[in-house]
Amino acid sequence: MPEIVLSENARVVLERRYLAKDENGRPIESAEGLFRRVAHNIAQAERLYQPLEDPGQAAYWEEQFFQLMARLEFLPNSPTLMNAGRELQQLAACFVLPVEDSIDAIFDAIKYTAIIHKTGGGTGFSFSRLRPEGDRVRTTMGVASGPVSFLKVFDAATEAIKQGGTRRGANMGILDVTHPDIEKFITLKADLRTLTNFNISVAVTDEFMRAVEEDREYELVNPRTGQAVGRRRARYIFDLIVENAWLCGDPGLVFLDRINADNPTPHLGRIEATNPCLPGDAWVMTDEGPRQVRELVGRPCRLLVHGRPFATGDEGFFLTGVRPLVRIETQEGYSLRATRDHPVRRVRRLTRHIREEEWVPAGDLRPGDLVVLNDHRQAAEWPGPYSEAEGYLLGLLLRDGTVRENRAALSAWGPVASEESVMAAAAAPVVAAARTRHHQSDSRRWIGARPDEWRLSTGAACRLAAALGASPGSKGITPEIERASSVFYRGFLRGLFDCDGSVHGSRSQGVFICLARGDLESLRAVQRMLLRLGIVSKLYVRRARGTPLLPDGRGGKRSHHIPRRYGLVISGESVFRYADLIGFSDPAKRQRLHDLLARSRRPASRDRFVARVSAVVPDGREPVYDVHVPGANAFDANGFLVHNCGEQPLLPYESCTLGSINLSRFVRNDGGRPAVDWQRLAEVIPVCVRFLDNVIDMNRYPIPQIEEATRRTRKIGLGVMGWADMLLRLGIPYDSEEALSLAEELMSFVQQKANEASLALGEERGPYPAWEGSRHYPDLPYRNATRTTIAPTGTISIIADCSSGIEPLFSLAFFRHHYLDPSDPTKLTRLREVNEHFVSVAQQEGFYSEELMDYLASGGRLRDRPEVPDWVKRLFVTAHDISPEWHVRMQAAFQRHTDNAVSKTINFPREATKEDVARAFWLAYREGVKGITVYREGSRQISVLSHATANVRGPEQETPEVAREVGGVPTRPRPYRERLPDERRSITHKFQVGDQEGYITVGLYDDGRPGEIFIKMAKEGSTVSGLMDAVALLTSVALQYGVPVDDLARKLKNTRFEPYGPTNNPRIPWATSVLDYIFRWLEMKFGQAEPRAARDGEPIDPAMRPAEETGMTCPDCGALLVYQEGCLICRSCGYNKCG
Repeated sequence: MPEIVLSENARVVLERRYLAKDENGRPIESAEGLFRRVAHNIAQAERLYQPLEDPGQAAYWEEQFFQLMARLEFLPNSPTLMNAGRELQQLAACFVLPVEDSIDAIFDAIKYTAIIHKTGGGTGFSFSRLRPEGDRVRTTMGVASGPVSFLKVFDAATEAIKQGGTRRGANMGILDVTHPDIEKFITLKADLRTLTNFNISVAVTDEFMRAVEEDREYELVNPRTGQAVGRRRARYIFDLIVENAWLCGDPGLVFLDRINADNPTPHLGRIEATNPCLPGDAWVMTDEGPRQVRELVGRPCRLLVHGRPFATGDEGFFLTGVRPLVRIETQEGYSLRATRDHPVRRVRRLTRHIREEEWVPAGDLRPGDLVVLNDHRQAAEWPGPYSEAEGYLLGLLLRDGTVRENRAALSAWGPVASEESVMAAAAAPVVAAARTRHHQSDSRRWIGARPDEWRLSTGAACRLAAALGASPGSKGITPEIERASSVFYRGFLRGLFDCDGSVHGSRSQGVFICLARGDLESLRAVQRMLLRLGIVSKLYVRRARGTPLLPDGRGGKRSHHIPRRYGLVISGESVFRYADLIGFSDPAKRQRLHDLLARSRRPASRDRFVARVSAVVPDGREPVYDVHVPGANAFDANGFLVHNCGEQPLLPYESCTLGSINLSRFVRNDGGRPAVDWQRLAEVIPVCVRFLDNVIDMNRYPIPQIEEATRRTRKIGLGVMGWADMLLRLGIPYDSEEALSLAEELMSFVQQKANEASLALGEERGPYPAWEGSRHYPDLPYRNATRTTIAPTGTISIIADCSSGIEPLFSLAFFRHHYLDPSDPTKLTRLREVNEHFVSVAQQEGFYSEELMDYLASGGRLRDRPEVPDWVKRLFVTAHDISPEWHVRMQAAFQRHTDNAVSKTINFPREATKEDVARAFWLAYREGVKGITVYREGSRQISVLSHATANVRGPEQETPEVAREVGGVPTRPRPYRERLPDERRSITHKFQVGDQEGYITVGLYDDGRPGEIFIKMAKEGSTVSGLMDAVALLTSVALQYGVPVDDLARKLKNTRFEPYGPTNNPRIPWATSVLDYIFRWLEMKFGQAEPRAARDGEPIDPAMRPAEETGMTCPDCGALLVYQEGCLICRSCGYNKCG
């Protein structure tokens, strides 16, 4: 067994947060015991897969897992270390909870949040579905509070929950940039006090970023109705995001299109999808017949997928905005307009016996790609208006007829007595149809108009044409015709083919049915109608448009305009289906089709219901719509099989199963030079993947929905930490091209080996349940839908004694504060810590000194020391010495080879400008990262990064000298006054001190905090009354500027002047003055626990100063918190708000 070598700080963190304890809070296990407990528990998952064949498997893998953790080569996320093998057994780090637009759903989400936080997890939410502030609430006839208001409710609930006695809840809140309340959301944290338990981000799309570039407006959309309710200048919103990120670090940006492009299971839903789908004129197939999307907005229906009906959500189709469209054209003539990101079903491989399909965004289709058409042969009947006879009548009329205002005339050619003429064949169905719409002036027989032309005049046909949208002079196929019943379809199509159709073929070539038209759009409509009946066809150009010279009838020639002529051809298996369902009434054509089919020796080719893409071209901007189709997650659009992209937030209820490899342990000596230990890394990665897959099986999930969603995709996130340490050991500066190149090589290696390990597990245990229909199906049977994530590693990196995640070193030296004196548990001991590799180099190069180490620990810059060689200064750069560009490029280098997101903070110096932040956002977008979080040093009064002075970078503990220097720094953010709303709640308290009576009235903010006070004394005009008026005014202003009630009370209680004496309040039986009573009562009513005070006669340690003076202090040890990887972290004791 390897000796477990832990740093002193790692031992402190383990004892305070991870080791099992007795009832008195004393540890009852060692670090070895913790790793053994976790290894044993996670290895029990092996029994689920090999319970009889090899009972020793669990013991084997337990030892493998233990060795991995004992060597500090890999550590899982904190909940696994804390809870594995213990009562809670909740092992996941983060969870995604949907927030639907109803009070029940909102408070269900809050309840689930409480359960998750209690077990040690963090939560992420999208609030984009909540209706905006002021919107109508139908059930109460009131108005909605909006997402910002409910965000505060979630924040307050989090504040009240202590996570399993070890961690406080952390949340991520996201709002779509198209939400009407987006401006309130962006500025929500500008006061530096609101939403202290949330990080927030704005979800933006490629379209929004293009609008920013082009300085265009974009639409704000009410998520309840799907209707546009306003417009905003995109660049103004982007600048507002930048300004607030510069001010306080929030909000960040989440690039939705990048995230969804890598979503392995789009058939389960979009991740935070806000991307729209189809225009309103697209045709979809329902069990009631064809309908256009705009008809189904707000109306639930049943959509067909390959003939099977699937119910939509209650909202039916809903508007998602105005977006650019592309038109997909196929060689066969089928076409569809959709947004670029709308998933379309593509055939990846097609042979005689094999057919493999996948979902791809419409914009990614290329000429030559095969797309899937819906096969409705099993559902070729649907209800609707109009009969087969009426369909036949209209089919004839649109081809060989004339429609006038009140009458219509049908034409036929041939001898009147001939039974073989169209006239004779058509007479019976035409008359039958006419009788259903009989008018006394209707003709009952054909009349000769000219040689060989016969006409039937009918008002019935005119009224039928009008009812179906056919106007005089127009012979196009209208939407009303396409909405008709299936029996109408058969009659209508037979009428068209009787007039303009023809039958061709031979015994060797097979049989073809053709239809000629000059109107391409009408032929497209015919093609759609045929496909709904299960008949496949192809469009082609029969005759090109031109102006040839032709005889003019006078012996000369002149130019004649020849319009383009189009044709539709039916072949193969579909010819037989046409003959059975539609056929011909024209006896000659009917007989020819019968004879050719009987004589044909060539077997009919099987219909594959595919079309080959010829082009994908931009096609304007229009309002577009989306729909939810649970079960199928797909539907028929213009015959294409398309995905319902849906607005499902994040894939609801999924959880994160995370772990990180400690890269600092994978550097070996190669002939006297340091090198990456690729061989050992390759050996470790499969064990890590197996460990994390086992965690999914051993986890006790907080609620059933999370268990179902997590097991469905079995997503894991293997990441890295100790990246900065590895670079130092290799002698590579963090901000260098060499570091970026190694980052890509390293993460590509991790991704490749993790993929191979998951494939091997898939072979052994089976692929994840949602594999069929995913982008991995059928070639890549992964055990896990995703394999890699670079997550925050604040606390586990302290245990592993390495740098956090892929962050650079925060400092080379700093002071930590610990309670180490057993005789006085309240006494802090200050310990200096210096990066061990830096100490080694300093000693080897001869510039080591205690004075230098103290200088660095006090916040000094290495580059300012003349005795330090230049190459050392270049190598040992820290976070704030590195320009934001290098931070972003490093994140992007890892992102390119990571399935999920990469957690990293883009650090800015105090003097950075808003333009610097904007450049970082644009660089992140163009480099392809999935999200970005920025932090400008000193921008958060409540979360100062280590030293708060303008000339200090590095440690998170402050020396007394630095703390005193901070007090006069003029660059501190300006105070913010939070005024009360015009209408507010208040409470009034009656009191008596001695013989003086009075009343205290306290005005309250919406969240119950005091924001103003009024003091009325019984004796008006007295000195005491005037003094109380002044005190009330000053106190109100102080409260509105955020001064805590506790601080005011600490200064003003115990003041002594008359009147004084007994009171009428049993909780404050005696007061030394009216002022003393008032502030004791305020403290009792609204105050929090009093912060630690300095010992008498001792200077206040900067780590113990109140949060509003030097920054947010750790609730456990009092040291200042560090903002790193998007979280508040205590590097002294390991406290971590994000887990």
